[in-house]
Amino acid sequence: MPRCMRLQLGFLLLAGVVLAGGCDGNAEKTATAPSVPVDSGVSSPQSSVGSASSEATSSASESTRPRAIPKISLAATPETMASGSLPPESGSSPAGQQDDAWRAVVVAMHPLQVMLGTWKGTTQREFGDFKALDKPAWVWDFQTDRSQPALVMTSTDSPYIRQGRLTYLPETEVFRFTIEDAEGKTRTLEGTFRQAVREFQGDDQKMHVAYELELTQTDAESPRDQWQIVFNQQENNRYLLEMARNRSNRFLRYDTVATQREGTSFGTSDEGYGERECIISGGLGTMQVSYKGRSYWVCCTGCQAAFNDDPESWLASMKKEE
Repeated sequence: MPRCMRLQLGFLLLAGVVLAGGCDGNAEKTATAPSVPVDSGVSSPQSSVGSASSEATSSASESTRPRAIPKISLAATPETMASGSLPPESGSSPAGQQDDAWRAVVVAMHPLQVMLGTWKGTTQREFGDFKALDKPAWVWDFQTDRSQPALVMTSTDSPYIRQGRLTYLPETEVFRFTIEDAEGKTRTLEGTFRQAVREFQGDDQKMHVAYELELTQTDAESPRDQWQIVFNQQENNRYLLEMARNRSNRFLRYDTVATQREGTSFGTSDEGYGERECIISGGLGTMQVSYKGRSYWVCCTGCQAAFNDDPESWLASMKKEE
C-alpha cells in the first residue's frame, strides 16, 4: 500500500478515535490527530473571541512559543532557490528517534498539503487606488527541525504575511502558524478546523480538498492588535485567506485575499500516486532526486532540500514503512 494512502488511513483512524472518545465523558484522549468538526456549511464573517478551552490552550503553549521565525531560504521559485539552503539544526536528536514525531505531524497535516506550490492572490480591499497582489509560495521544511516539520510560506508582495511556518502540535492537538507581517512583526496564531475537511469530485473529474482552518493570535500586545486568520480552501487550485481583527470582543473581517494556483498542482489529493509518491511527505511527487544511481520522487523544493541534505536517513525511514 503506498505510503500516502497509509498516511490518509492513519489520519482517518486517529480522527475516528477522537470522535469516539468524545461520546464518553470519562474517555481519555488517545489520538494525536486534530478533532475535525462536523461540516457546518457557510460560515459567518464574524466569530466570537476564543472560549475558555482555547484560553487554556494558549496558556499551555506559552512556554514553547517561538521567539522569531527562522529566516527562510527554501522556496518554490528559481529566485528564492538561489539563496541557498537552511543551515543544519544544532543539537538535534538522531534521525531514527525523530521518525515517530514527524510522522504524527505529517499525518495531521496531510489535508493541508494541497497548499504546496506557488499562488497568486488579490486583496478585496484597495490600497490607494489599487488592490494589492500576494504571491505566496508554500514548501515543506524538514531541515530546521526534523521532529517538527512545517509548511513554510514566503511572499515578497503580501500586505499581511511576508513569511510563515504552519505546523501541528500533537501535545495540544492544535495547528500553530508563526508569521512575520509586512511591518516585520512576529505573530503566533493557533487553532483548528472551523469547517470539516472534506473531499469532493470536481468538474475536472479529480478529487478536491476543502476545509476552513481558523487560527487566532495568542501573543497580541493588546486586544485591538489581535489577528485571526482563516484558510478557506475551496478546491485544489483555489483558497481564500480571510483576515480579521479583534473589535469589541468580536473578530471582524477586514479583508479577503482570493488566491489562485499558478502552474500545475503540487500537493493535490489525486489517487494512484504509484511511483510518484514523495519519499518524504507522502504527497504527489512533482520532481525527482537521485542518490547512488537511483531516482526518487519529492513533492516540493523543501522535500528536495531535505533529501539532498541527508539521503541515507530518509531512505532508512522509507524502508521502515515498507
